[in-house]
Amino acid sequence: MTRRKARTTITIPEQLLAELDRKASEQGRNRSDMVCEAVSSYFASEEDRLLAEGYIEMAEESRGMSGESEKAWPEW
Repeated sequence: MTRRKARTTITIPEQLLAELDRKASEQGRNRSDMVCEAVSSYFASEEDRLLAEGYIEMAEESRGMSGESEKAWPEW
């Protein structure tokens, strides 16, 4: 499956561009591939972070519910 690509213009600090070019050259890649990978990685890590936050929130709610159920039921 071929992904369609669109051309865009971005502005980044010169030092970051120099580092991007250096890394791309070291890896035999081009700027576009490096930037696409970086943006994809950012989105994936952001999604992972949000999922982790959701799991933590659910665990905290679950702990709260289990504490409430212990109060509702007498010990046998």
